[in-house]
Amino acid sequence: MTSNDTKRPGHFRAGSGRSAAREKPSVGQLFFCFMATFCLFLILRNADAAVEYMGRGLTLCTRTVIPSLFPFMVISELLVRSGAGEAFGRLLARPMRWLFGLSGAGSTAVFLGSLCGFPMGAKTAVGLLDSNLISREECEHLLTFSNNPSSAFLITAVGVSLFGNRRIGTLLYLIVLGSGLLVGFLARFLLRPGNRTVHPHFPSGLHPGGVEMFTSSMSGAASGMLTVCAYVVFFSTLSGTLSCLSEAVGGLPPLLYAAVCGLLELSGGISEASALPDTNTALIVSAAIAGWSGLSVHCQVMSMCAGRGLSFKPYIAAKAAQSVICGTVMALLLRVAPPELWSPAADTALSALLDLEGRHAATRIVVPPAVGCVGFAAAWLVLLGRRISERQT
Repeated sequence: MTSNDTKRPGHFRAGSGRSAAREKPSVGQLFFCFMATFCLFLILRNADAAVEYMGRGLTLCTRTVIPSLFPFMVISELLVRSGAGEAFGRLLARPMRWLFGLSGAGSTAVFLGSLCGFPMGAKTAVGLLDSNLISREECEHLLTFSNNPSSAFLITAVGVSLFGNRRIGTLLYLIVLGSGLLVGFLARFLLRPGNRTVHPHFPSGLHPGGVEMFTSSMSGAASGMLTVCAYVVFFSTLSGTLSCLSEAVGGLPPLLYAAVCGLLELSGGISEASALPDTNTALIVSAAIAGWSGLSVHCQVMSMCAGRGLSFKPYIAAKAAQSVICGTVMALLLRVAPPELWSPAADTALSALLDLEGRHAATRIVVPPAVGCVGFAAAWLVLLGRRISERQT
């Protein structure tokens, strides 16, 4: 063997299997190459519609997405950076281990993801991973069930605005939340994340100063918010141009078009599903779309988790399973529940009788920040008590 044949580090011969594997694009590369080409064709063919729907996406971000998400993003960063997530973990270690086979630190991601909606669950889980409070396997497990639509979106935007019945929105939220927890419980036996000893990111037990912690949390929340808005605008433009293409070829059946929109984006898909002529079909499709959540949300999650070596196969499989579970549960409930229970007239009469409209508006504004503040204060008190007891011993 001559010196030229000597293998050097990182060098592979042309006939080696590893080199050949590198020369071929992956499935993900092929998918996004096709997607980019398709999107370019749509936007160039329907440039006016693309500009119009891009403006709608920007309006949605400024009026709905940023006001409803940005405060909770800052709170999520503060909870993780201040050590409150560690305190929550110590309190809820046993329930998390019994139900999901995880350490207690992940309870923060489950709580914020259930109350505030996506992408808060994923962002909190990644923050816990970066702080070394959970392992990579635990983070992948958390992503399978801690990232769901918020209660405000399903109850108010879907139930009240689209279906005219708050009970429908409440039912959708409970189905999505329950199916997510069920998927997380089942994933415990499939993923089997190994338990490990927690090693805090700050070995001395000290956390950053208040000013540094707050400014870092604000910067992290602003960066995450910009990413979320970028995906909202892009998928809003894609959905709009896709509708123009559908009209040009004669239009798709309403059910199929709602399913395609739901595959891409949550709010547009549920909006199309709610317009279906059959109410039962509309509810079943809406539940399935809410469980899936749309490619827009999945891209947001992947963007926030980028660079950490996480596998997204469990996450995608879990969301697909959750979509099937949500649609099936809704179909079963519609069989046993009387149709009058979901009529808009019944909800309107009940709201007028109890005067719930004004109360609900006030509750929607006051309750989520109040819950976040109470949880933050309680976690700090627990953490402070633990530090005092450690000093005394």
